[in-house]
Amino acid sequence: MAFFTYLMKWALACLLLLALIPLPRAGNSVLLVKVDGEITDATRMAVEEALSIASSQGYRLVVVELNTPGGEVDAVKRIMELIEGSDVPVCAYVYPIGASAWSGGTFVLMSAHVAVMAPGTTIGSCQPTVGWEPVNYSKYVNALSELMVAHAKLHCRNETAARAFVEENLNLEASKALEYGVVEMIASDLTQLLAMLSQKKLVQFSDEAGNVRWKLVNKDESVEGKVLKEFGFEGIQDASVVDYQPGARTLFMSVLLNPLVCSLLLVVGLGLLFIGIKTPGYGAELCGAICLILALIGFGVIGISLATVIFFVLAFSLLIAEVKTGVGILALFSAVCLVIGALFLFPSPNWLLYPGLVEQVRWVLTGVAIAVASVFGFIAYKVAETKRMRVKVGMETFMGATGIALTDLKPSGEVRVKGEVWKARCLEGTVNEGEEVIVKGIEGLTLLVVPKQKKEEG
Repeated sequence: MAFFTYLMKWALACLLLLALIPLPRAGNSVLLVKVDGEITDATRMAVEEALSIASSQGYRLVVVELNTPGGEVDAVKRIMELIEGSDVPVCAYVYPIGASAWSGGTFVLMSAHVAVMAPGTTIGSCQPTVGWEPVNYSKYVNALSELMVAHAKLHCRNETAARAFVEENLNLEASKALEYGVVEMIASDLTQLLAMLSQKKLVQFSDEAGNVRWKLVNKDESVEGKVLKEFGFEGIQDASVVDYQPGARTLFMSVLLNPLVCSLLLVVGLGLLFIGIKTPGYGAELCGAICLILALIGFGVIGISLATVIFFVLAFSLLIAEVKTGVGILALFSAVCLVIGALFLFPSPNWLLYPGLVEQVRWVLTGVAIAVASVFGFIAYKVAETKRMRVKVGMETFMGATGIALTDLKPSGEVRVKGEVWKARCLEGTVNEGEEVIVKGIEGLTLLVVPKQKKEEG
């Protein structure tokens, strides 16, 4: 317990030292976020974390590189809300050449402050689907159509094309999208994009009807209406481009939110839980319970905040049970729960912390969990090893002991065993005075012995 207390104090000291680390400033830098593949809640987390980093470190621009077939409606809507509420301008860029941003990708593109496509890329096909079947219910189609139009209007883009993306599954390649006023620029790569952007400025203004809108214009151009915000991009062509690297939480969630992984966790969890109930004491029931909780998180039944509480409560409960029982397996599962809880900890919008610090806190908690599990595992191993040793007390300690015959044993006499004189009876043949004997049994206060030499020969 003293070691455990020392370990916890060390962990708290590390967290306090990390909190004193000054927040870095990016300066003339652009943060690049790649969305490659289906858009899920893990994608939303990555964008959320990237925008938080950009805001806290002073990046000039966030470029979201899109190459996606679409994804979950809720995740796409949350990403759109995050982009619209971002303190840092966001540029959605359909890239590389030949890529596409269909369905949900087009929604994200229309919500960005700056929309750019690479040559040979396509957008569109935004009608909602369930599996491979298109959804024709007007309730859903109209809602998504108006959502697309609202964002197009907010950014001074073609509202007719925006509606057609959803209602008619309109598809546009880069040059047509530029011609129809759906995107602001076409750029072959990020270098060209930044060079073109350096001649522009982003203006938020209020039009004659009082509507707040965004528009990308030439840096010497003015807009009609009251200017509310203005972002200049002078010198951005020389900006350093920083690739956003997802944290452990985002990577973990990207795996966990995979439908196949969720299904496997559910099946394996139920199987392990059943095995654990039938054969308790080996930890199968705990492993099954953890798999089931993770599966419910992946299916969206349990929220991340609630899951964090569940895993931390479970971790400390198992740790207390380990201290009381000393079985060892409980400490291992306590560490597993603590690590999983640490991965879920500190969602970016709810904590005023530098995201890099959050990642360091997660690693410290993970290290503490592994250290605690190692210590308790070692203690449990030693305890189990001690329990496996047969406890010998009293006369049992003479079993197998070697002694010296003080008299001839024909068959009875006296022997010296462990420095004491005992009456003895030879079970096999006779023993002469001075010969060695081995104790084979006890009968009252008489030792039952055999000649050592004969035993060795046998």
